[in-house]
Amino acid sequence: MKIKLSVAIFFILFLLGCEIKPQDKTLDRSKQAESNEKIVQEKQNEVDLKVEEQVAETIPEVVENIELNKGDKIPPFEFTEGIYVSAYTAASSRFPALLDSAAAAGINTIVFDLKNMNGHVFFSVPQTDALKRDRYKTIIDIPEVVKTLHERNMRAVSRIVVFHDQFLAARDSTLRIQKNDGTVWQENYRRKPSWLDSSNPTVQANVLYLIEQAARGGVDEVQLDYVRFPTGGKLQQASFNFQREDMAIAARDSNYVKRTKPDIITDFVSRAQAICDQYQTTLAADIFAIVAWQHPTDVSNTGQDIARITQHLDMIHPMIYSSHFADNFGFRQDVPNEPYYIMFKGTKLTKNYSAEGCRVVPYIQANGWKVNYSAEYVNAQIEAIRQAGGAGYILWNASSRYNKTLGWIRAAK
Repeated sequence: MKIKLSVAIFFILFLLGCEIKPQDKTLDRSKQAESNEKIVQEKQNEVDLKVEEQVAETIPEVVENIELNKGDKIPPFEFTEGIYVSAYTAASSRFPALLDSAAAAGINTIVFDLKNMNGHVFFSVPQTDALKRDRYKTIIDIPEVVKTLHERNMRAVSRIVVFHDQFLAARDSTLRIQKNDGTVWQENYRRKPSWLDSSNPTVQANVLYLIEQAARGGVDEVQLDYVRFPTGGKLQQASFNFQREDMAIAARDSNYVKRTKPDIITDFVSRAQAICDQYQTTLAADIFAIVAWQHPTDVSNTGQDIARITQHLDMIHPMIYSSHFADNFGFRQDVPNEPYYIMFKGTKLTKNYSAEGCRVVPYIQANGWKVNYSAEYVNAQIEAIRQAGGAGYILWNASSRYNKTLGWIRAAK
């Protein structure tokens, strides 16, 4: 009965996602993209939970404290060809076989989770807070994973989800966004609370600590995901920590210039860069696909100003999934099944806005959600990136299953 109910709920959500209509206003485009992303997030949650149940008893915990590891790093390749894998996949017995298949297809970069959107942390770090202890699922031995990848001449990139954290949002309401009336704000009251206040100093300090521990472990690169403010929900009711601080300062100093969301995100990324530089670790960040267009409302809502944050990044990853765009976006009739157009446009725009020296490596769709998935679909995305002057791609599949996709890429070569 539970299985039937879950299927029914997911089907309803899928239909809702399909019915989202394009609007002229940029804010509506942000909300549409956020809604589509939420559906994908929920699917990712289901996959993570299912995989966790299957492997929890077979994957041993890694309990050693991370020692400083400044071993040889592999710098970014001229053209990145990467795949994302969940922490459970990276810790599973099928990981070596997946790497062999990836290598045969020319994959040279592996992105693996160290902290996911649920708030789970997958590697051992010194901590004493009993309230947060359950968030640590220490199944990743960073030096061992790095060694495994380096033996195949593959870059080891650790993905850390920044401000989307369902675990802490449920456990500690003081870290969440407030409403103007002082109560707790929530993006969607029909779902679990997900967002922490991106400007909260404690929230930022927690993430920066994880970034440093990951860099100490010897990864080649730290990749930041959800390094932004939320764009869904009733944002007019939201009151962020930095806004309350600025109002108090402005009341005492009429010359004080209030900060914006891009100020907060840029400052956070610059602090992450300072940490990574200490360990000769490169830094990357993922951005909302619609942000590649840099419409003022999208920039002010997310805080992702490409020109500013890329001054502190070695690589930027626009997540350009054609399934996330409505049918006549950019006057195209069938955007989900016209991946070349949307990938070329998004890559080109991101490259144009980015600071010199920051590589543009889009995430590309490697699953059949809402699209006619085929070899032609995958190869069109990759060709668009090359033609637009991008520096590579990363395949995204929530379940980390790439056999068919890697076969297509291998055959194309």
